[in-house]
Amino acid sequence: MSTAGKVLIVLVLLLVPVWIVLASAVAQLNTEWSQAVKQAADRVAQLEKDVLKNEEDIRAWNDKIGLEQEALGQTQTVLLAQIANVERTKAETVAIQADVKVRLERLQAAVKNAERARDLRLAEKESETKGKASAEMLVGELSGQNAELMEQLTQLRNDFKSTLESNQVLVDRINKARRQPTTRSAVFVR
Repeated sequence: MSTAGKVLIVLVLLLVPVWIVLASAVAQLNTEWSQAVKQAADRVAQLEKDVLKNEEDIRAWNDKIGLEQEALGQTQTVLLAQIANVERTKAETVAIQADVKVRLERLQAAVKNAERARDLRLAEKESETKGKASAEMLVGELSGQNAELMEQLTQLRNDFKSTLESNQVLVDRINKARRQPTTRSAVFVR
């Protein structure tokens, strides 16, 4: 055998344990990688299951969200109707308040007019009372004057009656005297 063959055999013999170590390392790596691939495949399968479950959960949540949105929409509609009722009631209250304010102003004006009329009537009553008092005083004075005048009238009547009676007596005397023949007075004719 030649030296080259010997060197080659020595080299091959030296490389055989390296090849065995490399082959065992590759076998080990293949085993580890096949376990890793199997774990990855299991993990992918688990993730696919999780994705399906999540999709179902998402659909369920979308259904719940739809129901909640519908319920919220109905609640919103009810609340909007209640707000509209409150606004309408508020508008009615404002209108009633304005009407009450106008009526109150009218009532206050009527009260002021009534107070003025009352004050005027009180002034008129006071004036009438003063007028009545002065009229009563005047009536008293006039009654006194009337009494004096009646007394004078009575006195004058009595005086008139006595004068009338004395005049009648005189007239009767004169009439009697005229009826008695008297001497005629001489008439001178020329």
